[in-house]
Amino acid sequence: MRKIYFVCFLFMLNGLFAQKKDKLNPIVVYEKVWLEHNSDTRLKLIKTIWLDDSTFEDPSASIKGGVALNNVINEFYKKFPDAVITSGPKVVKDNYVSWDWKILDSKNKLIMGGRDFARLNGKGQVSKIIGFWDSEVTLSESEILKNLETDNFKVVAQYYEGLFKTRNFTAMSALIEEGAIYSQAAGLPYGGTYKGFDEWTKMYAKSSEFFDLEIEKEPVYFSDVTKNEVIIYFTIKCKAKKSGKTLLMPISEHFDLKNGKITAVKPFYFDTKQFAEFLKSKR
Repeated sequence: MRKIYFVCFLFMLNGLFAQKKDKLNPIVVYEKVWLEHNSDTRLKLIKTIWLDDSTFEDPSASIKGGVALNNVINEFYKKFPDAVITSGPKVVKDNYVSWDWKILDSKNKLIMGGRDFARLNGKGQVSKIIGFWDSEVTLSESEILKNLETDNFKVVAQYYEGLFKTRNFTAMSALIEEGAIYSQAAGLPYGGTYKGFDEWTKMYAKSSEFFDLEIEKEPVYFSDVTKNEVIIYFTIKCKAKKSGKTLLMPISEHFDLKNGKITAVKPFYFDTKQFAEFLKSKR
């Protein structure tokens, strides 16, 4: 009898390992995609795991579709032709996979590091990847301080401080261009497009009806000076007012600026659907 139980236990373990392996297959292919230097060969690989509406987002790009992903990687190898990419163990939870990675040069010197989060569709394909760069690895302290001294960084940092810490809407309003656009995902209970800071404040008030928020991880700032764009990455800890449940959610917010003022904000939640369901769920 013990032998039978043991055999059943082994079958169960094999089943669990097989499920994990199946979920990791698209990630294995995705990593091969990044290691492939030939653009045509790479695109063929991408098409095996990537859909037309699959998205990739990191501090350097926010794109949709396989051709666009291939172009991102082409641009990466133009900058780092001899780059060597390594990755750590994968953490699998439901249809989500996360892992750390590093990029080394030909002399084994660290260029940058970070962490990727992938959402799978359960059919062997990737529906979304969000990449977070480790600023402590990617930028030196002096470079970070230098970036924070730029006008655009200052404006976004002041906005973040006013919204999440001091709640000083008067100070915030001076940072916002008249008619600036704030775009929230349509699936959220406070989703929609808000024009002008007065409308923004109504959106803030509406969102506060659904959850209490704490900043779990302070933002990391990135900028594309040529586009007058600043991107911040941070993690929020929310407590839903309907259910009392809590949820951690990584977020990136994209800011467009002009003449030292914010003209548009677009937040991206790691999983908008999960966040919307969390806010609407009851006890």
